[in-house]
Amino acid sequence: MGLIKLEKGQVLHKAGTDTVETIEVVVKGSLKISNQFTSIVLTVGGFVGIVETPGSTYKYNIEALEESSVYSYPFESEDDIPNVVRSNPKIAPILAAQSVEAAVKCCDVYEKEFEDATSEYDQIMTDYTDYPNLCIKVGEVPKDFPEIKEIIAPEKSDSINEWAFSFVRSLKQNEASLKKAFYPLSLDIATGVVMCTYNIYTNISKESQLLAEYRNTMKKKAAAFATTMKAIRAKLNDMENNNGLGEGSVTVVNALSTILQYSGVAPEIAMKFEEQISSFKALNNRYDSADEARALRRSLATTFYEVYTPAFLKSINDNNIPMELKMFFMFGFVDEELAGEKYTSALYNMAKSYVPDPEGKVVTCYEWLIKIYNLEVEPSRNEFDQDWPTYLREQKVSGQLNQVQVDLMTDDPTSRLNFEVHNLFALGNRMTFGRISSFVPVFDAQNVLRPLDMAYQTVSKVYEYYTKIREVDYGVFCRTALFSNPEIGITSLHYSEDITPYMILMPNVGSRASLWQEIEGKNRRTPARMLVSIFNTENTEECMIKLFGEFRWEMCKTEQGIHWNDVTDPSLTSMYCDYLQFYKKNSALSSDNKEKLRTDLKKYSNNYKNVFIADYLAYVKFEAAGSPRLNKVVREILFTFCPFAKELREKVADNPQYTELINHYNSRTGNLTKPVVNMINKLRKEDIPVPEPLMIQYEHLKK
Repeated sequence: MGLIKLEKGQVLHKAGTDTVETIEVVVKGSLKISNQFTSIVLTVGGFVGIVETPGSTYKYNIEALEESSVYSYPFESEDDIPNVVRSNPKIAPILAAQSVEAAVKCCDVYEKEFEDATSEYDQIMTDYTDYPNLCIKVGEVPKDFPEIKEIIAPEKSDSINEWAFSFVRSLKQNEASLKKAFYPLSLDIATGVVMCTYNIYTNISKESQLLAEYRNTMKKKAAAFATTMKAIRAKLNDMENNNGLGEGSVTVVNALSTILQYSGVAPEIAMKFEEQISSFKALNNRYDSADEARALRRSLATTFYEVYTPAFLKSINDNNIPMELKMFFMFGFVDEELAGEKYTSALYNMAKSYVPDPEGKVVTCYEWLIKIYNLEVEPSRNEFDQDWPTYLREQKVSGQLNQVQVDLMTDDPTSRLNFEVHNLFALGNRMTFGRISSFVPVFDAQNVLRPLDMAYQTVSKVYEYYTKIREVDYGVFCRTALFSNPEIGITSLHYSEDITPYMILMPNVGSRASLWQEIEGKNRRTPARMLVSIFNTENTEECMIKLFGEFRWEMCKTEQGIHWNDVTDPSLTSMYCDYLQFYKKNSALSSDNKEKLRTDLKKYSNNYKNVFIADYLAYVKFEAAGSPRLNKVVREILFTFCPFAKELREKVADNPQYTELINHYNSRTGNLTKPVVNMINKLRKEDIPVPEPLMIQYEHLKK
């Protein structure tokens, strides 16, 4: 105890080693109080070690920044602190002022630490979001880092009061006046200021320690991921320094020969395809509207599928498919000159890093054909809206097939495959390409109108679109089903089941998304089948919203059957058709509304579905964001049959355009919820397990 002199750089107390037995007051020089992440500096009059716990080891290192001196006092509890102030009445005002300064520094440091922790967290989450796309660029299969999902954002504790920050900063701002006219008034005042600020920065110090623990834990959990990201960034830098081709990158040569040899097609087909690709590459304008160019594109498209099918059949039992074939199956890649060196490398890395959707709902066309071949799903409808059984019956009626052939083909994998290739694949590929007369199924660099990595539709991107649409139109994929169990008192329960659609990524660089069919066969509880180019060159968000709007329309027609446009049986399609058919007599529409509708009907060739899709896009993209684009009548129809999700309803509740609609919705939903809740309570009271459909409906009504 007593005076202690320190040389520059000398450690007074070492964190984690020395035991807290004393507190010191700086009487000369300055000392640095530091931990792993930050530090503060105390000058003459500052208390040293005051935030430490007596009997424990020091949490902070205390080091002299220059030749300094401190006076040491015994420290067994916080009750010793007032004694230090009272034993130094002459410098009590200085001790009070320095205690305020220490509190201000603690506040500043904590806010900086919290800001740094938040930045570290944001950086990890940003990297984690970018990680799959970076893997694609360097051609690596993304690894799973479940520990990253365990990390939560830092939060300020409720024990830290904002008034305390403002209070000590105000004391500091008025330091001159307080040192002159307030702190010297009484020893008790100086002591009170010291103890008040002590409580504030001791509390902040505790939170700072917890924040340090949080940051250490976060770094440990993110360590493996950080190492992986460092390696990936090194590869990216290497690729940039080598014009997109990193060290050890694979160069694709004679891809077409590899594909043809692998497929095992007849020599005449192989020769024809080679000649077609050669002629196509040689054209000055590959997408010319001249008859010769169009004929070449048509013939090339036909031969493409003649090569694709046998190559596909061989690949089914091949565990080591050449990368050129993976690129062929996924992207329609056939020739490195046609694709260009840059895109060939990009496609190679994309194919190499591709990871299938574990849910099996977002699939490449190749994966979809495997499902068809393996009898996991039924073949899709053809261009005449015939499903596989209907098509076979039609062939039998027309005399093309006999009953024996129909029986053999029904579950024959190859027959089913050929049907799917000639219908969904060939027609869907052309449809999603967007420019039907210019369509070619092979990857051509000239068609890339948007950066390839931005256009690439990955599994995660598609699921993001699913999430976004559900956050607005939560019931978009819901189907009404019937449940009955008289034994437990449920004679009839209609419930809404959310069924995620299949999204099939077509191997082309295109501009459209398309709904191929809303259900499988006649079963309304089967997933829809939607198509989109694996490289979408347009505004993909709008493409998807339009696609979901088309699904809304077609699903309603399917559920309503012949009454889909019968206004006496209210539904989305019937009410919307009635609105468009009789808009001129609708008194709820202004003259401007009617003129706009007349223009829209003309623009969409009087196609009601297309007018609806345009309105649905405005509803989801703009109305949901608080930007009104629709007239009162169509807004009411859409909100009635496609209501906003709960969180969004709460946001627009104060909007007069939606207040009445939301009130009606709440009233209607309340009436539907009450019997469901009563049924659940009754079953629980009788110790009867609540059926899943009942809980599904209850959760649906809460959305």
